[in-house]
Amino acid sequence: MKKYLVPVLTILIVGLSSLAMAAGNGAGILNSPHDFSAAAWNSTGEICVTCHTPHDGGRASNAAGMLWNHDLSAATYTMYDSALSSSLDGAVDAQPTGVAKLCLACHDGTVALEAFGKNTAVTTTSVPTYAEIPRLDDNGNEDLRGTHPISIVYDDVADVNLNIAASTPIGTSGVIADVLDVGGKLQCHSCHDVHDQEAVAGTALLRVSNAASALCLTCHLK
Repeated sequence: MKKYLVPVLTILIVGLSSLAMAAGNGAGILNSPHDFSAAAWNSTGEICVTCHTPHDGGRASNAAGMLWNHDLSAATYTMYDSALSSSLDGAVDAQPTGVAKLCLACHDGTVALEAFGKNTAVTTTSVPTYAEIPRLDDNGNEDLRGTHPISIVYDDVADVNLNIAASTPIGTSGVIADVLDVGGKLQCHSCHDVHDQEAVAGTALLRVSNAASALCLTCHLK
């Protein structure tokens, strides 16, 4: 059995190292902008429970995945699409999907922050205006056309102006492919490390400082 122990330990160490790399700078969520343990609306005093629960909290955990514990938004959105950019080659979903849908559960400003778990007396505490992603109304839709496309396939084959996802580093989070969602889609967490404490100090949890447009140029070959 001992002869198998070293290879197994090596695999575990490499695997854990990869997870640490994907997590960003490793400072963690404690005291980060997503640490709501001391918020007046969070009576649990916990950090993770606002978004996640190990057991069904009666919200969207079984439908949204990631043991989700927060109400999802019922809003419909106007998405950024190829009509706005002749160089947009990746397929864009008709509505936000995957991780972006989860982020918008708070960041579209339509859902109360305390709408999680078994809370029933939900008030209207919402994210500050500066943290609301859609800021315009499009005939009743939340308008995402003023933001970078989300729920879009990062197609570095069709678009020669995109860096190669499998080999281009993105800060300390690995390569671009490591921060894409299922199906190779770019989502909110592709640029923002939502579980890390100031992945880049003084920014909105960016994975890479955008000084000299470094974050933009991580993906865009210009």
